Amino acid sequence: RFRFSMSQVAAVSGVAGEDFDKLRAKAHEMGAKTKFSASEAADAMNYMAMAGWKTADMLSGIDGIMNLAAASGSDLARTSDIVTDALTAFGKQAKDSGEFADVLAAASANANTNVDLMGETFKYVGSVAGAMGYSIQDISLATGLMANSSIKGSAAGTALRSTITRMAKPTEESSMAMSVLGL
Repeated sequence: RFRFSMSQVAAVSGVAGEDFDKLRAKAHEMGAKTKFSASEAADAMNYMAMAGWKTADMLSGIDGIMNLAAASGSDLARTSDIVTDALTAFGKQAKDSGEFADVLAAASANANTNVDLMGETFKYVGSVAGAMGYSIQDISLATGLMANSSIKGSAAGTALRSTITRMAKPTEESSMAMSVLGL
């Protein structure tokens, strides 16, 4: 299975030779020092490759992603997909994955949500929030507050996207409400 997973990484990323050897060694290392297997680490790398991450990005980003998956009890490949997609949406780079993972871990530990639900939220709001200059901390806080009120996943993402869009180009009704609130 490991060989198959690494073949996928090579095919998707286009890496070969020394770079491939580095990725294979890192997957083995992560399999030895975490609760995840080397095959699961390779599956996570595959999502990184699909997001366009290069060898150096994968080598520097996998630790944060694996720590987040371990802390949250989430599937490693799914966590990798969530982190890579959200980093792109917020205009961040692979080197930011550790900080990003810490924000998600804190939000999921302190609110009635989890990494999978937050990933679903980010799928709907991430690109709009990122384009409007909101930070991952801002959106994680909003996501946690909404989750505590039973608004989670895609419902939270859709609501946040709508709110941000209305604030960016307010309707007359939204403009009046923002004026009353002093925004």
